Amino acid sequence: MSATGRAGRRRATVAVEAELLKRVRARGHISRVELARELDIVPSTAGIYVDRLIREGFLIDAEAGARGMGRPPKMLALNPEGGSFVGVDFEARNIMAMRVDFSQRPIREVRRAIAPSHGAARIMREIEAVIADVMGRDRKDVLGIGIGLPGVIDPVRGLAVSYDRVPGWRDLPLGPRLTRRFGVPVFLENNIRSMALAEMWFGQGRGVGDFVCLGTRSGMAAGIVVGGRLLRGHGHGAGEVGHWCCAAPGERLEDVASLSAILREMRSAKRGGARSGDATIGEFIRAVGRGDRFACRLLERVAGWHGWAVQHLIELFDPERVILAGPLTGLGDRFMGLVRGEVARLSLPGGIPEIVQSSLGEYNAALGAAALALHQWTPEVTCRR
Repeated sequence: MSATGRAGRRRATVAVEAELLKRVRARGHISRVELARELDIVPSTAGIYVDRLIREGFLIDAEAGARGMGRPPKMLALNPEGGSFVGVDFEARNIMAMRVDFSQRPIREVRRAIAPSHGAARIMREIEAVIADVMGRDRKDVLGIGIGLPGVIDPVRGLAVSYDRVPGWRDLPLGPRLTRRFGVPVFLENNIRSMALAEMWFGQGRGVGDFVCLGTRSGMAAGIVVGGRLLRGHGHGAGEVGHWCCAAPGERLEDVASLSAILREMRSAKRGGARSGDATIGEFIRAVGRGDRFACRLLERVAGWHGWAVQHLIELFDPERVILAGPLTGLGDRFMGLVRGEVARLSLPGGIPEIVQSSLGEYNAALGAAALALHQWTPEVTCRR
């Protein structure tokens, strides 16, 4: 066989084994017969792929519960020790990283505070340092890294294209740089789309074909899933709703509804002598809980803009579910009720989709980035050990 033929055969084998692992991951446990049926291949051929993946340590045999008479069939499951993946979430004030094992269970979490004034070069060094920290000493089993970044990204070339909150953040070859540094594949995604991936695989979007995840932090954006697939757009800019024009001319949605907007309003009130202490989102949430009139009015205004954005997203995509993510969901029904009420007020008569809050916590984008790396990774054809 020619070198070209051998290379084509290797690619075909990798593709089948990658799909096989995805099916096991989606089902949790699956028999060889069921797997062969789902892949539309004969059981003996499926067995060849399965046996190699077991030898390589990616799959294990697990006893299933009894199914009526006779001996229960052996089921395939992911081997937690088959390797690990790192996910990183960078936004304006924090870098958060998570390491998960081959079965997607979290192993370690790391957070580091940053300031946008640090500039692009320093923040890239901080991202490298956080990855090294979450890897720890045992780096040999890390198979891939996923990075969730704000702004526009080019996942094909591994570029951070633009983010206006950090000086010098333009056309940065972050993917190639991290690949050279850590020696594993690196996959880039917008961090709010990473949140949507986490919801699709682990959270409120699991089993939902069409949903929107609206994430609010220093900025705002939406991760959009249509037909079970993440919508990125032609220029990888889908979901940048924070740039939608609203309110006064030239004012954007994130100028009036993001955490940055809330903190700006709080600092302004403090300069006027109405409040004291540092302006933080935690302080804002506590003030709402105490019934502080200023904080409650601010919450009503911010939640109203969220309802406005959600209603427009519903009209655009007709999703089955809308998921809100970010620190404001810590207010629970106080925030969610205001958003749902504004959506109902703005909507035409008829059904409104479910509007729910994320249950994945503050590391949701890091979890989504790790899962992105895990799902994009493919097994090598030759033995790795």
